[in-house]
Amino acid sequence: MTEPRYATAEEVAVVRERVAKVEGGHDNLRDGLATLSQQFSDLRRDLTRSVSDNAAQTRREVMARVDAMSDTAAERDTEISGRLSSIEGGLKLTSWVTMTFIVLATGLLGWGQIGDAAWSFCRRAFGYGP
Repeated sequence: MTEPRYATAEEVAVVRERVAKVEGGHDNLRDGLATLSQQFSDLRRDLTRSVSDNAAQTRREVMARVDAMSDTAAERDTEISGRLSSIEGGLKLTSWVTMTFIVLATGLLGWGQIGDAAWSFCRRAFGYGP
């Protein structure tokens, strides 16, 4: 059997130096991961806020356009209703005038026929007609 060999002070110092470097590397990695995690959280928060702001802005723009279209449609409906009312009033007036003319014409023709009949009767009664 071989005798156990003990490390010298220099070898122990080299090993401690290597362990310190490894521990320092782990500390740097842990700090780097913590920094990356914080940056990722900040990025996610900023993206979420940006998406929400853009969605709200888009929603406001769309609703403004819908309101504008509704107002335009309401104005057109009002204008068309006014025009239709005018046309309806004109048609009622035309109908009234036409009916009045027909009644007057029929009445005059009726009185004309009565007058012709009376004239013919009188002519015959007084011997002037056939």
